[in-house]
Amino acid sequence: MTSSRLVLRTRLCDLLGIDYPVLQSGMGLIAGPELVAAVSGAGALGIVAGFMLGADPLRAAIRDVRAGTKRPFGVNLWLSLDLRSPGAAGRPSDEIVEKVQAALNPIRATIGLPPGTTSPSVPPDLVSGALEVVLDERVPVLSIAVGNPGSELVDECHRRGIKVISMVTTVADGLTVEASGVDAVVAQGAEAGGHRAHFEKPSSPEVGAVGTLTLVPQLADALRIPIIAAGGIADGRGVVAALALGASGVLMGTRFVATRESMAFASFKKALLEESADATTVTDVFTGRYARVLRNGFSESYRRSGAPVLPFPWHYLVAGDIYRQAVAKDQRNAFPLVAGQSVGLINNLPTAAEVVESVVREARAVMQERLPREVTLSE
Repeated sequence: MTSSRLVLRTRLCDLLGIDYPVLQSGMGLIAGPELVAAVSGAGALGIVAGFMLGADPLRAAIRDVRAGTKRPFGVNLWLSLDLRSPGAAGRPSDEIVEKVQAALNPIRATIGLPPGTTSPSVPPDLVSGALEVVLDERVPVLSIAVGNPGSELVDECHRRGIKVISMVTTVADGLTVEASGVDAVVAQGAEAGGHRAHFEKPSSPEVGAVGTLTLVPQLADALRIPIIAAGGIADGRGVVAALALGASGVLMGTRFVATRESMAFASFKKALLEESADATTVTDVFTGRYARVLRNGFSESYRRSGAPVLPFPWHYLVAGDIYRQAVAKDQRNAFPLVAGQSVGLINNLPTAAEVVESVVREARAVMQERLPREVTLSE
């Protein structure tokens, strides 16, 4: 049982009050209360997606999770400056918006939408209200997807008993958030699905694209706080590998998208079961920020158009009608199919609890059976 306990208990488990060192990523438009409650109820940590969610819907989601489980859970928020204060001064010119709309209109036509012509309204600052809700509700864990929380926010969270974890893509950013006092760091390898966790959008998708295999040990060597590995992990073998690299746990996104409780629509889930790792790409054409997604009709059409990409969140807002229609009509070719390179390891659609159970069972088997059989040490 010694090997089993090594898998089941790490210092991350003790920090967050969970049974297994497995976290579910708070993926925007995917991680709703049902999924979060199921993951946390199974002994891992479920995380509510707070991306672009107003205060009232977020509070309702938090209370729905609490109605579904008594176990710890988290809320994931963006704290990037481009989301907190885009302002009217940052509004793109009508000329640029016209070019973007011209590239989007053929996509609209394929799903029965009229052409778009207008510029988006100035988006409200949703982050401040969301943070107030997290603090007021005393959510067990605040997960930061993008941005440095800063010591003032971290201290306020700690005063209310809230643990704070921050996602980073480089050692430099890891040192920055550690200095802010966060409790743990998520090392987002380049294989990970979803938005890249850069504090600011880099000049190209290659900048800061460090793989999980090299990022995790570098952060483990540089930081004193627990490291959570993310990117390319979808089973127990990935958990064992992450622990061997110096991580105290793993965060999985793509694997939990392909579960019965996730909010992903049917053809999205079907795509995850059908595609392989080489079907993903890193692009900014969906939101204005770089994200790893499955290639689809939208990404290919926009790329061929040669149209500019608006800054985040303006690009996301301009294309918002397309995404809403795609969800309503189950059209995977007109939606950002967020997925990491672990998509090639996914071939079934279990419950979230079954994912947690299988990941732990596989990790135990690797440590107890496969490693002793495969590895021989001699002097």
